[in-house]
Amino acid sequence: MKIFRQIARHLATATAGRDKWFIYGAMLLLNSLTLGPSVQGSSMLAPEQVITRMEQQLVRQMETLGNYEARRRYAVASGAVGDRNYLVVKEQYTAREGKQFQVLERGGSKQVEKRVFTKLMEAEQENACGKAREEVSMNRHNYKFTFSRYDTQEHAYVFAVEPRTENRYLLRGTIWVDDKDFGVRRIEGEPAVKPSVFVRKTHFIHEFAKFGDYWLPVRHRSETDVALIGRSTLEIDYFDYEMENHKEERP
Repeated sequence: MKIFRQIARHLATATAGRDKWFIYGAMLLLNSLTLGPSVQGSSMLAPEQVITRMEQQLVRQMETLGNYEARRRYAVASGAVGDRNYLVVKEQYTAREGKQFQVLERGGSKQVEKRVFTKLMEAEQENACGKAREEVSMNRHNYKFTFSRYDTQEHAYVFAVEPRTENRYLLRGTIWVDDKDFGVRRIEGEPAVKPSVFVRKTHFIHEFAKFGDYWLPVRHRSETDVALIGRSTLEIDYFDYEMENHKEERP
């Protein structure tokens, strides 16, 4: 039951009991693809060109993202723990020191806060940069990309993504890549490997929006169906970004 000790290098730490099912889908994404400054596109590109530009944006993000502050609200609900478990935090990020969190408001079970919300924040702090991030980055070294379609409503290239290895740190699903900035607008999918035979299904959606020159997370939702326990949901809302001295309102 100590799955997060095994995946600490990805964005997880050890935990026990049923609480891990609430957060497994989110853990695969919290090393977030907060993609970088704009590269202007014009006409439709070949799929390989789109992926190349997406990868370039990710590298640029790692190199150029400066300091920022933001707020986020975590919420967990299930039949086992109820639906009033939440935590509101202030996030402070600096390129030199990484991420720091300050709790602003809390409600619900202390065990949920300790085993779910705190573990998520610790995982982000431990895996915000370096080799750990590289090993799960959305690139051709870790994934195979298959072009699916062009989404006219989202103005995005849509790709199916498959992990190159059966690695529990990776995901399987679909991504939407913006047709002008080549940032990832949306990720939808499931873990590449089930964390346990007791997990029937895990599905998550992670959405990004543009703040200034950067694409940053705005919403996450994951649902996990576990034998004998039922369905659990984790929701994270990200808002009130302040990039350096300029505040960016939520879109």
